[in-house]
Amino acid sequence: MAVVTETRSPQEVLDAFEALKQECAICYQCGTCTSSCPSGRELYRGPRRIVRLILAGEVDAVLKSDDLWRCTECGTCTEVCRMDIDVAGVLHKLRQLERVHGGIRCAERAAADVATRHLGRRSRIDNLRFGAAMVSRGYVPKDKVGAAEMGVKLARRLLPGGKKRPAGEAPPADAVTLPFYAGCALPQGNELHAVVHEVAAGFGVRLDETTDAGCCGHPSRGAVPSLFETGERVFTACPACDASLAESGIEAVPLWGALAERAGRSSAISFAASGERFVPYVGCLADRDAALAALGDAAEQSGAAMVVDYPTLHNGCCGALGGMYRGATKSSARLLEFAAAQQAPVVTTCMLCLDNLRSAARELKHDVPVHFWPEFFRAVPAGEPAAVPTAPEERPDD
Repeated sequence: MAVVTETRSPQEVLDAFEALKQECAICYQCGTCTSSCPSGRELYRGPRRIVRLILAGEVDAVLKSDDLWRCTECGTCTEVCRMDIDVAGVLHKLRQLERVHGGIRCAERAAADVATRHLGRRSRIDNLRFGAAMVSRGYVPKDKVGAAEMGVKLARRLLPGGKKRPAGEAPPADAVTLPFYAGCALPQGNELHAVVHEVAAGFGVRLDETTDAGCCGHPSRGAVPSLFETGERVFTACPACDASLAESGIEAVPLWGALAERAGRSSAISFAASGERFVPYVGCLADRDAALAALGDAAEQSGAAMVVDYPTLHNGCCGALGGMYRGATKSSARLLEFAAAQQAPVVTTCMLCLDNLRSAARELKHDVPVHFWPEFFRAVPAGEPAAVPTAPEERPDD
């Protein structure tokens, strides 16, 4: 029988674990946290067993579990805990301890480290530099075709004239102006960036985008706070940005719900959908009930059918920061299988989910188009047909 010798941890770690043990002392291991976790199917231990290891004093086992980094910080475990334990906060503290005293090798931790280093030098994450840094650490994207296509598009932006301001349809003269926080990823995709502005213009909205806004801080997983500051409410196109800005005390509102609400109040605007039916996907970082409701509202106004199955199918984690490097998750595989059986495209409200689901579809060889919200929905003048020709999965960059 092998003898397991536990490494003596520094007193700082032991003290931190003792504090966490006290914080979790009333946990009675019901398992609600793990069963409610959008990443639950991907985890080896999950939040319930992590808490159990804390209570048992298994310091090494906890600090060697990559479940700490597969947690996406969505906060569901805290919301559902019957004993009001801040489980998400406990996991956050463990990640900070692991940064200093651990040595886990996993894609999510590497991504957070790369992002932290990059945000120490510049205000935004550059996807080309980020990808190169991940490859240099031995993390190669599973979807090599998708990664190559993305790399070419990003590289073209470095050429003269490559960085373009959003163009497309101009907002009407009486358009409402909304302060818009675009985040890091959207401005790096010229065509999709333009589509967002164009679709907003169709709803009578001009997006006042702060071009030098700093990163929301999310990719660094708490090591770098939000680099964006404002005293006003902002509208966003990314659930991760929503969550991170909210942590910084900034009121962030998902743009898609605001556009649907505006159309619902207007007698001059109707919704148009790119198809007769779709499968919704809101991911794990969105306010899931609100995001699904907003998609349902858009479906109702456009006349498209929103095809849903069991609720967690539509918010299981796509892999988040590690998705491009780990490959398809069990959640994304089930979602794509469902969409394929329904012969319906997937529509998502999150760009990170968009990339991960498209990669998963290629990896799993599912012929399922995946659309970002503004690729599938847009406004048309009242009285025009609600349906428009089906959108391509990916439009060519200009």
